[in-house]
Amino acid sequence: MKKRKMSEYWNMGTAIGLCAAVGIVIGALLQNVVLWLCIGAGAGVVLGAVSANKKPREK
Repeated sequence: MKKRKMSEYWNMGTAIGLCAAVGIVIGALLQNVVLWLCIGAGAGVVLGAVSANKKPREK
């Protein structure tokens, strides 16, 4: 099995999905799911955009 780098499967959608999922869990614990879902998705967008800019470009 070929070992893959993190950059091969980490993208904008993954960042948004994972952060939104964490936001849902935090929201369920704090009983405000919608607020924390939005906060998690927003954090995912920022994290995904930063990681997309740091990714080396293929020529």
